Amino acid sequence: MKHKMILKQQVRYASMIERALTLCEIMLSRSETLYPFAVLSVDNNVHCIFLNDEDYDNRHPNGAHFGMIEKLEQQLALYKVQTKSAIGMLVYAATIRTPDKEEKDGLMFSICDANGENTLTLYPYEFEQNSISIGKPFTCDFSD
Repeated sequence: MKHKMILKQQVRYASMIERALTLCEIMLSRSETLYPFAVLSVDNNVHCIFLNDEDYDNRHPNGAHFGMIEKLEQQLALYKVQTKSAIGMLVYAATIRTPDKEEKDGLMFSICDANGENTLTLYPYEFEQNSISIGKPFTCDFSD
């Protein structure tokens, strides 16, 4: 990836987003699979959160991804109760449907700030020769 794009309104989350984009690039370039994970920022200390092997449900047709996002949400909620300044972000794979009905791969970043405001940001990506190309992000804002 040549450079990482951050939306102007998300500059305050730049360290979280940069870390997550780098991790996504590494995962996708090695296995072409993105396992959901979370990123937690407390007083500008950024940590990535992954689930243990026993959290995967391999019996489900969608494999390991079933229920993982919900379990990561629960872990982030626990941290946010303990630390009011915590900012949490879920990262998972998504499918983007373009206006002309074409399906593309995307990375969904669901950010919940310390005030409970949620922002969804989608980063389209494509596999290129020996690398991943992550496109320009776009976002939707929601209030709790």
